[in-house]
Amino acid sequence: MGVKPRRNLQLMRMIDTDGVDMLDFLIEDMVSYARKVIQRCFKRNKVEGESAITQASMAIGKYIVEGWDSSNVNFRDHVRVGDLVIEGFVMCGYLTISVGHMKSRKPVTIHATPKWGEMEVVAGKTTCISATVIPPIKGLFQENGKSVIKTWDKSKEHKFFKYLDKPFVKAIDKLQATRFVVNSDVHKAILENWDMFISNEEYNGEDKNENAKLYQRQASKNREVKEVMAAADKWLDKEFSFYLDADYRGRLYYSEPFFNFQGADIARSQLLFAKGRLFDETANFWLAVHTACSFNQSYSIDQIPNWASSDYKKILLEEELDTISVDKMTLEDRARWTQENLDVIIEMGEMRIFAEEAEKRIAFMACCIEWYKYSQSKDEFYTQLPIPIDGANNGWQHLGAMSKDSLTGRLVGLVPVDIQNDFYVQVAKRLCERMPEWFEERQMPMKHIRKGIAKRGAMTRAYSCGQKKMSESMYSDCYQFGYTKDYNINTWDCDELSSQVIRAIQEVCPGPLDTMRYLQRLADKEISNWLATYGTDRGRGIQWESESGFPVIYECYRTRPAKVDCYGFNTPDGELRFKHVIREKTDIPDRRGFMCGISPNFVHSSDAAHMALVVADWDGEFGAVHDSFSAHASKIEDLMIDARDKFVKIYDKENFYDSIPFGRGYEGEQPTIGALNIKEVVQSDYFFC
Repeated sequence: MGVKPRRNLQLMRMIDTDGVDMLDFLIEDMVSYARKVIQRCFKRNKVEGESAITQASMAIGKYIVEGWDSSNVNFRDHVRVGDLVIEGFVMCGYLTISVGHMKSRKPVTIHATPKWGEMEVVAGKTTCISATVIPPIKGLFQENGKSVIKTWDKSKEHKFFKYLDKPFVKAIDKLQATRFVVNSDVHKAILENWDMFISNEEYNGEDKNENAKLYQRQASKNREVKEVMAAADKWLDKEFSFYLDADYRGRLYYSEPFFNFQGADIARSQLLFAKGRLFDETANFWLAVHTACSFNQSYSIDQIPNWASSDYKKILLEEELDTISVDKMTLEDRARWTQENLDVIIEMGEMRIFAEEAEKRIAFMACCIEWYKYSQSKDEFYTQLPIPIDGANNGWQHLGAMSKDSLTGRLVGLVPVDIQNDFYVQVAKRLCERMPEWFEERQMPMKHIRKGIAKRGAMTRAYSCGQKKMSESMYSDCYQFGYTKDYNINTWDCDELSSQVIRAIQEVCPGPLDTMRYLQRLADKEISNWLATYGTDRGRGIQWESESGFPVIYECYRTRPAKVDCYGFNTPDGELRFKHVIREKTDIPDRRGFMCGISPNFVHSSDAAHMALVVADWDGEFGAVHDSFSAHASKIEDLMIDARDKFVKIYDKENFYDSIPFGRGYEGEQPTIGALNIKEVVQSDYFFC
């Protein structure tokens, strides 16, 4: 298949491929990258195995063009280059294309075929993982050619130098200095039990649409598993480091897709620190806690084990629950669960037997193998397994600290408690009080209300999730768990439930929601200041410097549709011609968009700053997942202390609202400051655990 003569002549000069098969002209890493981009697009979309073609073409084309350092190519040509790549996948039978109404949000879509999930994965060349030690950051662009801040280009290179001594840069250096190796025992265990992770099940029921969704979901999962395993296989028996970069809020991401420490269980659980640390008594305790949480066994109210040290039955009765999982027990009881089951755990590690009932079965396998290796050690044992501690409802922790709301603080680990509280249960209980007849009719147990109705909404509301989006995700969760059928829940129910969830959250933790509304008013004032100064010019967005020194630039402008010709698309069924519809930015600020997005962006910049401050001063290896910090087992207690201290450093202010760096000149009333003593965080075992 050759490139048609009528195609853009500039692109023809850049890609001399006439008469060459589309997948052959791309070098190995471009093909690998294109597949990963398409896979990510499938994963983000509501419909499995489907994505707007424009989204994928833009990302693929931009990557390829930037590799050529072509400064005279605009976004239209990015799309056209991406089209050439996708055309190759279509002609080879991996994708199909469908054209809908041009006024729809996704007028042209790509769809995975059965061959997509069966495609052989080749771990291409990558600049995101380094076999050598990554040198310290000396400028905006690192040695792999990528910008430290994703949204900053060469025009801002000179501005970056003043940030080189800031904590967020030191944090990136520390994370890039952390060396990893592949856990070969876990890797072999996955290969030995391949059918547990790659599904070949066929769906032949009456509902063809649902069968198609299930098949695409399966193919998408298979594809990700293969990508991760191919990358892990490439780095077996080698030490390596990951490159990282920051988004516009300062959140740090590993640049390598899928196979990284922020990836799925199959990726993260195959990673070990290259350097080991002595397995002492402290390490024994925290490995035990991590092991228990990875399996996360549940006990009914009448079957709570005798070794449990707390009266969980009383707690369950108060919360109207009939089961408790190990990760809701005290830290001591979590460790005790592991000790009670240690013989079986060691045997499973020796035989490399996966526990199918484990919540995170690969992470649990990694723990089993570590316990087996420790049991076989005759002398001192050095552990390399990263042990995580996670923030308890991290978004609400930051909002609760800003408002000093004592109700929120008690629910999300900002004050010391004997047993960790469950924020989602409190929201679920308040929801039941608001809709007693609805729940009485359904006879829905509290654990299902928490899991299917309250949890996602309560979690995402901290990031300004609206009623409509909350309703959609609620119905999706209920469908996934089978609650739509079991309790006769439809989309109209979810509309009403989501509206009441928002009101329930307001009653459970009023301070944070008042803070969110205050941030919106400050954003509105900032835009007014901006318009008064710059008129309708793009201006400077809303800017602030986070506690880690990161320069946040939050921009939100109105868009207008721009059409891009694709110059004809070869498919097995003949030529297909259509126009891409791209939302092109204007210079007009989207006032409503700024107000809706300011709270989640400010919270994300705050949690990013918290992590950066912890990492910048950390002495040792570190694995970072936004609100989950990992270190060697023997260092976890030090890490917990450091995480608490840095959080207090950010929020120990008499009035945090006075320190918000935007909305100058706002004369409205501030939210009421609560009675929470933020210094109590330093005594809280369940802040990060």
